[in-house]
Amino acid sequence: MNSLRRMLDVLDLFKSEQPVIDIELVCSKLGYAQASAYRYVRELTAAGLLVRLPRGYALGPRIIELDRLMTDFHPILVAGRELVRDLAGQTGLEVLISELYGASVIAIYQHSASNDSGLHFGRGRPMDLFRSATAKVILAYLLPRQLRRLYDERSADAGTRLGSWKDFSRDMLQVRKDGYCISEGELDPGVSGIAAPIFDEKKRILGSLTLVGRSERFRAFDKTYLSDLVMGAAQQMTQRIASVD
Repeated sequence: MNSLRRMLDVLDLFKSEQPVIDIELVCSKLGYAQASAYRYVRELTAAGLLVRLPRGYALGPRIIELDRLMTDFHPILVAGRELVRDLAGQTGLEVLISELYGASVIAIYQHSASNDSGLHFGRGRPMDLFRSATAKVILAYLLPRQLRRLYDERSADAGTRLGSWKDFSRDMLQVRKDGYCISEGELDPGVSGIAAPIFDEKKRILGSLTLVGRSERFRAFDKTYLSDLVMGAAQQMTQRIASVD
């Protein structure tokens, strides 16, 4: 399992500013011996997860195949795609379905109601777990020990301003009490969002449903109206997920 984890860590090296990697980069960034780096890259290429190019390796065609399967058949998306379209139609706002991914949150589905949402952190871009309604509403529903561990890890970072554990945990409890979270300009300037949690059949947090758009449009709606909309849709998604065989 450790070897598999080390091999998959190679995929974490890909970024928008670094679409191609080579063996030297794998060794320097991950600290792998050259023989191990070659072996991992060779196995990932054989699986279609990487493709060899003259300058190194890029993400392979298997990624596209998996993305299509996820988009078409992921249980959360099957449960929520129709609801997302309805929300966008009712509000003219952008709608995101997001999932927890390690120490971040990533949007796995995005429905655009317009071409002028101002949103940069859309589908496929990881979001900081401590910023934005999309992420915070997931953070608030983690187990207490998970929440404390993540808080301690982030608080140890230089320059982090989370406040005291007492204040932070109180804020998370308030999100749970409200059943939704609102943020403004935490990821994209001039963009606001409201998010509600999505759970699995055992009431464990799975992800979030978010209405997001330019703040001036967002403020045109009554807060209660938007919170009722997003919480109602998220609850329907949770019910549909629980009923999947």
